[in-house]
Amino acid sequence: MKIIEIKKITLLNGETYRYRQYIGGEKNIVLLHGNLASSKFYDELIQDLPEEYTVYAMDMRGLGGSTYNRPIDTLRDFAGDLKLFVDKLGLEKFDLLGWSTGGAVSMLFCSSYGYMVNRLFLIASAPASGYHSYAVDAHGNKTLLKSKKEIQEDPIKIELLRALENKDRDYYKKVWSAAIYNKKKPDPELYDIHLEESLLQKNLIDVYYGLAKFNISKYYNGLTMGTEEVDRINMPTIIVQGKDDLLVCVDEARELKESIGNNAKLVVVEDCGHSPMIDAPELLVKVISES
Repeated sequence: MKIIEIKKITLLNGETYRYRQYIGGEKNIVLLHGNLASSKFYDELIQDLPEEYTVYAMDMRGLGGSTYNRPIDTLRDFAGDLKLFVDKLGLEKFDLLGWSTGGAVSMLFCSSYGYMVNRLFLIASAPASGYHSYAVDAHGNKTLLKSKKEIQEDPIKIELLRALENKDRDYYKKVWSAAIYNKKKPDPELYDIHLEESLLQKNLIDVYYGLAKFNISKYYNGLTMGTEEVDRINMPTIIVQGKDDLLVCVDEARELKESIGNNAKLVVVEDCGHSPMIDAPELLVKVISES
């Protein structure tokens, strides 16, 4: 059993970040979690990775055990935080793995600091054109929510916020079981820990709005014009996408691969939802180790 250190670090932006660290071999890998999550969601992956990997997994600003003194404007702020983090730790070259929202942040980081990244792993990642929020009427018709105010006033987001404020574990267990763990469930003790970590989030609406505005593609996404920064992602990139993911579909993963180009490879995983760490842990380790 590996001993994973849980540490805190204060960066130049005045925020204090909780992170996990395992000192193994000479290969460095940095892990970024998704929305309503934290670095804790990577504990099992850290245990399963070969001993040659030294692993760093940070809680993004406002999530997990990290502070939220200065609200984010865009996901680019998270990418800037990551740069401060790796600089403070003295990491010059590393593999970067981002899950879901962490995938979007990882792509932003690579578009600016790609010289630091050996390989990029995008796990059930947000698309290059962003991840939008929609209002759904009684007939199932969807309307794009274009402003932070619209997102905040959406009935579903109101429920999510209220449950966060009330630390309503039962509500979030239903959400996770329906949307994330639709294929396999963590064991009960681990599931409880994941729920506790989810309920620590301080910036849910800011992250949803950041995802909506995120667009490094080459086209208008209905909200923002693409910055075309996807063209700067030049390192070997492996996209891992569950076939049964209810949040990001395989077609979006294929589009992401095409957007990045020939340096990207897509691995579609059967019988897997939005969390390959739970649904396909052995395959995920194999992809990281052998790609």
